[in-house]
Amino acid sequence: MYSVSRTIPLMAVFSMACLELDTPRDVMGNFDVVYANNLRVYIDDELVAEVESGDDVSVEWNGETFQISTLCSDEGVECPDETFWGEVAVDQPWGQDYKLLNFVNLDQELGTPGQRLGGLLEDDGTFSMLSGLAVGVNADCAAVGVGTVDGRFSLDAQEIEDGVITYAWAAGCSVGGVAIGASLRLETDFTAVRTGDYDVSSVEAEEPIDESGEPVDPLQPEEGYGVEETTE
Repeated sequence: MYSVSRTIPLMAVFSMACLELDTPRDVMGNFDVVYANNLRVYIDDELVAEVESGDDVSVEWNGETFQISTLCSDEGVECPDETFWGEVAVDQPWGQDYKLLNFVNLDQELGTPGQRLGGLLEDDGTFSMLSGLAVGVNADCAAVGVGTVDGRFSLDAQEIEDGVITYAWAAGCSVGGVAIGASLRLETDFTAVRTGDYDVSSVEAEEPIDESGEPVDPLQPEEGYGVEETTE
């Protein structure tokens, strides 16, 4: 869902405890992704702007004003479907008994075909993926940003619902010459519809990864992912 190459995440956001699903859940398959083309902008958890793709808006912060377009693009706000993956394969590298989840980019035009995101699937069908990716053209923000992809599979695993892509910066982001000395967060919504069985033959898929982006052996679940191997 992203058009830039993976970087090493700045911090781990997942617990290593109880990483085996209580009830097996098969969500593997190929999905078409649909974006709402909206962008919500938060500063210190306060919603300061909501923009549609291609539009722009001025935001005041500490007596100064900056344009949202200076964060996302030089030609208006194009953070949603102008840059994110449109087709993905959902992979469960260790099978449906385990929470490890991968998304594989099947989009031939956006991002790097075959690139993976790693994350965790919960018993209620919700998931969280740590992308470790930067957004847009703003180098000041790209260096300190962390991205996540969250959503929920329907009961029959035919759809992804309530999807949200988030980019967050703790501080130190400069937008249009205005230094943001507070937390800055961008959000956009998406859904996805299953189009068929898991098939990555159209791309050269990267090897499976864990939720921190590290390679894993798909034939050997790592220590710490079973219920009996939980940590305090």
